[in-house]
Parts: sequence; C-alpha cells; structure tokens
Amino acid sequence: MKKLLTSVVVSLLFLCTVQAQNNILNSDFELWSYGKPVGWTVGLHGNITSFVNIPVEVNFGTQSNDAHGGNSSVMLASSDFTIPYVGYSLNLPGILQAGESEGFSIPLEDIMAIIQAIQDTTGSSGFDPENLSAMSSLLQLLSKGVPCSSVPASVTAWVKYQPQEGDQFMMFAIAKKEGMPISYNYGVFQTEDPNAYQKIGIDFDTPNAECDSIMIVILSSSQLNSSSVLYVDDISLEYSGVGISELDNFDGKIYPNPTSGQLRIQPDNENAYEWILTDLSGRALLTGKSTGETILDTRSFASGMYMLQIISDNNTSTCKVLIR
Repeated sequence: MKKLLTSVVVSLLFLCTVQAQNNILNSDFELWSYGKPVGWTVGLHGNITSFVNIPVEVNFGTQSNDAHGGNSSVMLASSDFTIPYVGYSLNLPGILQAGESEGFSIPLEDIMAIIQAIQDTTGSSGFDPENLSAMSSLLQLLSKGVPCSSVPASVTAWVKYQPQEGDQFMMFAIAKKEGMPISYNYGVFQTEDPNAYQKIGIDFDTPNAECDSIMIVILSSSQLNSSSVLYVDDISLEYSGVGISELDNFDGKIYPNPTSGQLRIQPDNENAYEWILTDLSGRALLTGKSTGETILDTRSFASGMYMLQIISDNNTSTCKVLIR
C-alpha cells in the first residue's frame, strides 16, 4: 500500500503579527441548509456524459454537534461513488471544498481514466497528490473557491481525526488569479488524540501576492476504502503583517513567520550556512548545513515560540519564530 504523501542567543530581531482573516463564508459551519453547510461543498454531483447523460451524486459530509467552537462542525467520511448503468463503484475519501458547486459535466471516458490513474498510481489504496494536481478533469470536479485579493500566509483548520490504522488526512490550497494557479501547497496529517480537536494548517510560499480566489479542499483519508472519520471546524485564512523575517547578518529571508507547517530559509547567494532551530531553553530540535534554500518541517512541533540561529561567513543571526 502506497502511503502518501511528509536558548541559544536570545536576540529578538523580528516578529510579525498575525491577523486571522475569517473572510470565508460560514467558516465555523454554523449555517446549514437542506443538510449541507452553506458556502461549502461536501460531495460530488453532476452529469457523466456518454450516449445519454448519467446523473451522479454522492455526499461525504454531515452536520455534527461535536464542534471545536459554536454548535456544529462537518463530519467527513468515505462514501461510494457509483456510476449508474455502468455498474462501477469506487469508495472515495470524504471531500470538503470551499464554495458551493454548481455541478459538473464530464465525459465517461475521462471519469474512467481518472479512476484508472488513481488505481495504477496507488495500488488501489490511496491518492498521489502529484497526480491529483495534474488531472485537469478531476480539477474540474474540485474547481470552486472563495474570493480573496491577496495570498494569505496560511490556511488553518481545527480538526478531530479518528483514523483507521495508519491512515492520514489531507488539505490542499491553491491561490488563483484569473483562473490560473499562482501558489499551491498541500499537507498530509495525522493527529495524536482521536478525541480532541487540534489545529492544523498549510503555508503559502508567496504570502501577500495578488490573487482573486483560493481553492481549499480537505480529504478525510489518503486511502481508498477507508473507514476513517474527520471532523472539521473553524477554517480561516491567516495573514501576517509581512510574513518575512529579514536578518541583520544574513543575506536572505525567513518565511512564513509565523508558520503552521513549513519554514523556509532563502539565502540571496550560494554561500554555505549552518542553521539551528531550538526551543527557548536552548535545546536543539533541528540542525543542518546548506548552500541554498532550506525547508524546515515544523508540523510535528507544539505551538509556541522557537529560536532560529543562522551562522554564515563567521556571522551569527538569530530570529524568533512562532509556530502555530
């Protein structure tokens, strides 16, 4: 089965402020109509075109009173995607996407090609995000989004995950301008406590860039035929004042800061440097050497303040990093 896709010197040089931008309609999932969350899509519906149009509809999400905040959340679970008359059925992970879908119209051969590609790539047991991003027909199914004038630092959500053994859930976010993707990221997550809500997020590498919409998709599993259940609540776009830390003795930048997933060290030259990420007691958590861009994975770290030290050209720079 293929699984998816992964104190030194206390010198406070720079720290950006975070402003949570809850400009997503019904981001707390308190508004429901006809069993569906207003402003969101929790299923797939439309027509598969062949000799005749074949209507298809599957629902993955239901309202739950098990919430992080307020009175309700979305409970996502896998469901069968069945093609009538053809006699084909595939159990897909629960899908939640921002924006209300008006339905799709895709030829039967495209649907079968998508299914075949998923099975060929994953051994009939999971999704490969690189293939997902390349499938234009599948992106037609998941093409909704929310209006947004600039790329946020991150997309975050509060989740409670009750997985089958070894399973993970996924979040995708694509910032678009005039229909074209300009920034993309995804995260694959596990949580420690299946009975408690935890905050997760993914970061954009071009915060504050101009865009007109953001596509947000959450999948309840990285596998086909999964029994995992995912509760989702309080999704938000989070912006930082700048999102980039400039260091006095280092020719480069650190971003996004604050972060909830990946922290990037981007030098302006190819000079060698050493980096050390520590907690406030000085305990080294991550260390390494590089001559180019470095991406630090902080998703497993507890929320709080950390220190990043960079040693380059016999100079030492230190900045404070906030992990959410």
